[in-house]
Amino acid sequence: MSEGMKKTLGGVFVVVLLAVGAAWMLLNPGPEHIEDRNGPDNYSLQQITKEDVVALKMGSRGGPSESETQWNFGPLSVSSGIKYSSRKFTGVYRLYSCTIFKGSDIYVQLADFRVKSGNFAFYVVFDGRVVGEVKPDEFGTAQFTMENVNKTGTLDYIIAGESANFSFVSPGEW
Repeated sequence: MSEGMKKTLGGVFVVVLLAVGAAWMLLNPGPEHIEDRNGPDNYSLQQITKEDVVALKMGSRGGPSESETQWNFGPLSVSSGIKYSSRKFTGVYRLYSCTIFKGSDIYVQLADFRVKSGNFAFYVVFDGRVVGEVKPDEFGTAQFTMENVNKTGTLDYIIAGESANFSFVSPGEW
């Protein structure tokens, strides 16, 4: 096969892959938005269960955007973390995953945590089991700590929402 033919076939292959990916996204946009039926002041999930969260079987629609937040003090600019937000998020989405070794601590700290509408939850999942839910306090901050884990396992930070309008800032590196 000539070099020109190889390049042509390679280009066709890339175009076909892109077309299949675009078709998949159009035909499978994620779950339908779930209506908020428990009122504007109650952000508890109504239809998404902890089992759905651990299994990550739902997918998501309106996934969170990520942007670096900055504090500017004259000529000095300081990064204050990564802002996650969405105006209408439904489904289950893994924000972070890593391996935690026996004896390690799990620590989550969030700032400027707001749920404006819909239902929303931030779960800490360790080794296939929900070990905590991170909820904002009246000041928009949230913390979760689990000290000295008893085994090596996978740690996931997973968010779940039902037509949720939310935002929070993590300190950059999880």
